[in-house]
Amino acid sequence: MRTQRGFTLAELIIVMVLTGILASVAVPRMFDMDQFSARGTRDFVGASLRYAQKSAIAMRRNVCVTIAATQLNITYAGSSGVSQACATGNALVNPGNGLPYGDSSNALPTKAPVATPASLIFDAQGRPLSAPSTPMLSALSISVTGHATPITIEPETGTVR
Repeated sequence: MRTQRGFTLAELIIVMVLTGILASVAVPRMFDMDQFSARGTRDFVGASLRYAQKSAIAMRRNVCVTIAATQLNITYAGSSGVSQACATGNALVNPGNGLPYGDSSNALPTKAPVATPASLIFDAQGRPLSAPSTPMLSALSISVTGHATPITIEPETGTVR
């Protein structure tokens, strides 16, 4: 008695149709990294802003944040006080990689730059200031190219969303 091995024609056609659908729908999404870069940039900037606010509260001093298109700098004041300016040599260290913010390793992706550059100061209570000892009057919104949801900073509490 002989047994036959192999696939039927119907099975082969079904596999080829499923492979075609997968190739036309899923594969282009896997290679489109712009959306992933935009989400990564938004998450990195949001987490860095939250870290800057918490650091200002913990150190009881002003923390300055400057966000450019592809660079994020965070420095803190040398001494405590509301009117103290941030010193350029006092860069806050990124807890993720141990390098100071402003280092090239903490640069934002060029595929998803920050669309609205911003500069702000968190005071010792974590509230955002637009200038030394001047509270922000409205929420600050920072958007990233390629991502629909902007990052907002509440003026009264400094909450980053």
